[in-house]
Amino acid sequence: MTTIPVTPDHALLRLTGRMDRTQRPLCLDWTGSGLEVRFRGSDIWAEIEATEKAPVFWMIVCSDGCPVCRFPVEPGVRFYPLVLGMEAEKDRVITLMKETQCMPDHPAATVKLHSLRFEGELLPLPEYDLKIEFIGDSLTSGEGALAPKGNDEWITPWFSARGNYSWYACRMLNAQRHILSQSGYGVLWNWLHEEAGNMSDGYAQTVGVLHGPEAENRGCGKPWDFDAWRPDIVCIRLLSNDAGGMNHRQSFEQDHERLREGCLNLIRKVRRHNPGARIVWIKPDSGCHPEVAEEAAELARQEGLGPVYTFALPDYTPEDCGARNHPNAEWNRMAGEKTGAFLRSILES
Repeated sequence: MTTIPVTPDHALLRLTGRMDRTQRPLCLDWTGSGLEVRFRGSDIWAEIEATEKAPVFWMIVCSDGCPVCRFPVEPGVRFYPLVLGMEAEKDRVITLMKETQCMPDHPAATVKLHSLRFEGELLPLPEYDLKIEFIGDSLTSGEGALAPKGNDEWITPWFSARGNYSWYACRMLNAQRHILSQSGYGVLWNWLHEEAGNMSDGYAQTVGVLHGPEAENRGCGKPWDFDAWRPDIVCIRLLSNDAGGMNHRQSFEQDHERLREGCLNLIRKVRRHNPGARIVWIKPDSGCHPEVAEEAAELARQEGLGPVYTFALPDYTPEDCGARNHPNAEWNRMAGEKTGAFLRSILES
């Protein structure tokens, strides 16, 4: 049996997601953050820790992309089996990732990744063809994707990094993924029109939605090193909550110009930090003022910030929903395939 610490400089480990890589142990906050290994052997465990009893964070394990187990992380440090009883002479890529998004109301809560223990050997990982960053809200956090239709519980088991449109898009394109997403957040404000709930202000930080001493101590407020991970494409899927905030205030006419400028400023910020990336704004549903994204993208192109694209997914219906009127995993699969096809088309153009 071999045990190794999880460190960013290990040649046979691949870390995914924004995190402060100077921390020991490493802290997983964003949706989809975790690690990958190419493993030949029978059994492998991960030593993981939840720092708080609640909220409960969920992890998923995939073998060559296929889900094999899903579990909640308990308080304290313990080993969790990732795969057991595999054919020892065969190798496979094992992916461990956090299913549950950040929780700004509980900034001390995180998942710490300590070590791996395995019966077998680690091999060099295959390379990805692309890197794609997704900036979004609950739709990109996979909220409600795993719940039964009509469920109204806001609970952590229903979130999913795997049953998520971004996962399917990246599988199509053999792309590594980073996700920055937060339920209820928008470009300028949240679904209640509160300005603190935005994804723009903290974009250049490692985990810009988490604040307070505990979050700061694990590096959440540090400037993100954009040179360490250069995306080929940045997808922005925001505006649904901005529209909800305007509906809450009945203020679309007075907020329209300000929101359009906020979208343009976010595109400017993304372009400044990712000069070589294609930027794609995935527009919100037809009832959430998708024209604002179109207007901002056109202004960005006129300003010379291209290549900047917009893309529309079909509206989802009550039949497509899991929990709290959010799309289920099947709709996410369809949306991911359409997103992947669109991204492929702009790469080939």
